Amino acid sequence: MIEEMQAGLTGDFRAMGNGKYLYYPEASPVILQLELMESDTLLVYCSFALDGSGLFLSSFITLLLTEDVYAVNPSPASGGPQLGCVTGSVSQTYFRFLPTKYASGKRVGAHKLAAGCIAFVDELKPISVELAHAASPSEERLPSCNLADFRIAHLIEKLDGA
Repeated sequence: MIEEMQAGLTGDFRAMGNGKYLYYPEASPVILQLELMESDTLLVYCSFALDGSGLFLSSFITLLLTEDVYAVNPSPASGGPQLGCVTGSVSQTYFRFLPTKYASGKRVGAHKLAAGCIAFVDELKPISVELAHAASPSEERLPSCNLADFRIAHLIEKLDGA
């Protein structure tokens, strides 16, 4: 079902195994991660480095286990699914759950799931621009290669500053 979404998406779509996918929208600064959940929902999310240095491609579970998360706050919905935000000390992850089945048990069409992903990308574009400008250009930035490594470097930096 998820692979069928490719027809409605522009850009690159890759299966990563175990029900996880990456979507690189065309001409967009975000990369969506998609995880098919057992509860007939699709978890769609994107993780940004708070220092403005880029994106993290760690799984949602890795984010929750690695970061000292201090907030999970769904934003008010404007007629659509709610946009959630998980904020840690080094990352900010936006997420949304898209149902893959209706209450009747009928599958949601791939085109509708693709439209949900595209709407999510559009919501994230201004957020990514805002976070990209979060740090001054002269400020040294840590590479955002791995969320766990980034978190450890952040903790060491805090210890050195104390």
